[in-house]
Amino acid sequence: MKKYLLMFAAAVLIAGCGKKPAEQSTETTETTQTTETTQTTQTTQTTEPTQTTSAYIDITAITPEGRELSLSSLVGQTDYVLLDFWASWCGPCRRFIPVLKEIYASQPAGRLQILSCSVDQEEEPWRAALAEEQMPWPQMREDAAHVCSDLYQVQYIPHTVLINREGQIVGVNLEEPQIVEILLGE
Repeated sequence: MKKYLLMFAAAVLIAGCGKKPAEQSTETTETTQTTETTQTTQTTQTTEPTQTTSAYIDITAITPEGRELSLSSLVGQTDYVLLDFWASWCGPCRRFIPVLKEIYASQPAGRLQILSCSVDQEEEPWRAALAEEQMPWPQMREDAAHVCSDLYQVQYIPHTVLINREGQIVGVNLEEPQIVEILLGE
């Protein structure tokens, strides 16, 4: 049993923070069966980056100022928009923020916009994380009226979606080198 717990902990660190809070609360705390095969399959599915060319889905959520912000207001304004789903309580999400800051700062004006969408259920932890992280790009948080992560089938966070100027999704859950390669590729 101890071996399985260690493997699960390693999988969470590799894959991200696991399920969103709303999904966590609907599951029971008892696991009926855990196997190495299932854990390996879940890790592969959640961490493997994909490239695609489907059209983005517009989402709208609430900014820290209490206004609604739509993804469509940003797509087409720069060459790329990186949609980043995260949460204040997610360690891998918080560790990815400095990486995003470096990528963002390295791009010339008009090349990249980032939009962070928090899946935090509570507003105060989100606001505290925003104050700590000082992200220089637009922020929004989903709530009961604006469930953005479901539209993008976000199962685990961090979860990123790279959208080009034409509104096509060109990558999902890309690693830093892959994002940079795409940004430098044109």
